[in-house]
Parts: sequence; structure tokens; C-alpha cells
Amino acid sequence: MIVTAAPLIKEAAGQQTWIDLALPDLRTLARELRSAAIDEIKRAEDADGALKILLAYFGFVDEALLAITILTPIGNIAVRRDKLAHIVEKRPDSRERYVRHAIDTLTGPFEVWRILYDNGEYRLAFINAYEAKNDMLVVVDVRNGYVLWNFMHAPARAMNKHRQGKLLYKRYVLEDKEKGQL
Repeated sequence: MIVTAAPLIKEAAGQQTWIDLALPDLRTLARELRSAAIDEIKRAEDADGALKILLAYFGFVDEALLAITILTPIGNIAVRRDKLAHIVEKRPDSRERYVRHAIDTLTGPFEVWRILYDNGEYRLAFINAYEAKNDMLVVVDVRNGYVLWNFMHAPARAMNKHRQGKLLYKRYVLEDKEKGQL
């Protein structure tokens, strides 16, 4: 039996970017546009412990509860119990540490983008900028409703590359630069 890895799905090239829209660079973003820093959660010892952290923070208080709904600026996002394990399966990443950031990013994102992928499908990218070393990306799958798919933290320079596609939401207003304002 030959086992082949599933092809890696990537963001499609040639989409409109934050640069095209003259949006602020996350690397030099003004402090007043950033969200306050949030403390990380203590890393779990293993994937089971990490999953338990996600379940607790997302509010899965009962085994019978299969999904939680989070209200975002663009509508409801479902957090499905059966979609959480893959977020924490790569143990060196210890993504459970950032569950509070993920929830905060869904409820109060800096921007939300609809991004085309190279397989022809779309996902939503919720991005938040923090007064901290790393910013946050939360990916929402849109194939069967809006469902949390993944989340990760990264420095601003890496986060800028996810700011492409169609901008659906931004929590800030840029004033006319000729008036000498942001």
C-alpha cells in the first residue's frame, strides 16, 4: 500500500494586498491601533491536554456539546469540537497557548480578509495586531458554513503576507494623509 501526502493548499498568488489598498504596515503599526497584549496559557504536556485547554476556553462544558458559536464583526463563526484536535497536533507549536488570542481575534479583529487558495476555494483570515512580539491569524473555513479551522501566531512581518484577497472588515478608519493624520 502506497500512502501519499495530501497536496499542500496555499494562498493563491496575484490577489489584491494591503499594499494595493494603502493600508498600514503591521511592522510599523501605531500603538493605538494595536490590541492590548494578552497573557499566554501554560503549555500542555501532550496533545490530549492541549485539546482539553481548547475545549475549556471555547466553552465546551458538556460532552454532548458539538459546536459553539462566536459572534464576529462579519457574522457568526462555529467552533466545532471535531475540528479542534488538528490545531494542537503539532506539539512544537503549542498553539493551545494562544487560545485567548484566537477568541479575541475572532471577536475584535484588526482586519478580516477573504482569501482565495490555489485549489479554487476560499477561507477567511481574521488578523489581529497586538502590543506584543507576535500578532494573530485565525483561519475560518467557508465550505460548510463559517467554521474555525486553525489559528497561529507570528511576527508582523510574517502576518503581512496573509493580508490579501478581498478585505471584508477593518476596525480602523484612515484619515486623509494630506491633513497630516493617520
